Amino acid sequence: MITHSSDQASDQHRDQASRHLAEPERLDALLQQVCEIVQGGRYDTDEREGVLLDVTVGQVRCLLVHQEPSRVTLSPRERQIALMVAHGRTNQAIATSLDISVWTVSTHLRRIFAKLAVSSRAEMVARLLADHDYSPMVLRD
Repeated sequence: MITHSSDQASDQHRDQASRHLAEPERLDALLQQVCEIVQGGRYDTDEREGVLLDVTVGQVRCLLVHQEPSRVTLSPRERQIALMVAHGRTNQAIATSLDISVWTVSTHLRRIFAKLAVSSRAEMVARLLADHDYSPMVLRD
């Protein structure tokens, strides 16, 4: 019987993971097998559940799932602040205009950034422009 310490087991997992990452030929072969299975029509699907392909090759399960883009909903105040940023207003100008503190504006922006998964004002505006619900409001003068 072989006993592994947690360090040994962790090293072993790291070695296995790096070995799998270092073998693009293995991935190519797997994808080739999946292609052959698909061409032969021998795979499962459940479009109702969004599963486009469900096939197992050896011990590897290949699952292709349709994923709808997530819609982000901003609160009315977050939306108002985001649009003011999009029109070039500073945090101080927004705070003065809305009669709230700069700290509150910053808090709203942090929440907006988290919801939109962005890290800058420019990235936030780009994301709003890409969203058809917001783009007409951002482009308005």
